[in-house]
Amino acid sequence: MKKHSLLLLVLLFSLWSLPAQVLRVVDDAGLINRFNQGEKPRIINFWATWCKPCMEEMPHFVKADSMYGDKIDFVFVAFDRVKDTARVLQKISEYNIPGDHLLIKTPDMGNLINAVDSTWGGALPVTWFSSGQYKGSKQDSFEHFNDLKRFIETFLNLKE
Repeated sequence: MKKHSLLLLVLLFSLWSLPAQVLRVVDDAGLINRFNQGEKPRIINFWATWCKPCMEEMPHFVKADSMYGDKIDFVFVAFDRVKDTARVLQKISEYNIPGDHLLIKTPDMGNLINAVDSTWGGALPVTWFSSGQYKGSKQDSFEHFNDLKRFIETFLNLKE
């Protein structure tokens, strides 16, 4: 019995010490506000759990966070339905996705897409770099880490 109690305590402690991922549900205005917040530049990535290219590029963002996390805030915006929150959290944990996590709750996704960028047709994944006057986007997946690295470094060099 002592072995089971000790094992249970070890398991509980290990779960307690893991960092919890926070997924905030935001509306259109809350999302648009994220483009203009913060002192550091932001990478804002729109993705969904059902989007294969989105999931394929996630390891690149994990690596980019380890390289640029002190210079850039990473924000990930899930286009899944609010009722699928558990699946979004599972993917965030499974891929160890860094940064802030948002889930969109909007009555009209088309209006939201146009508010973000009228040239964006809504295809996923899409990534924005936002920092004061410097804004740019890549409306496709980053197939290789070096593509993401070039994207980030282009905007970081513009800011300096």
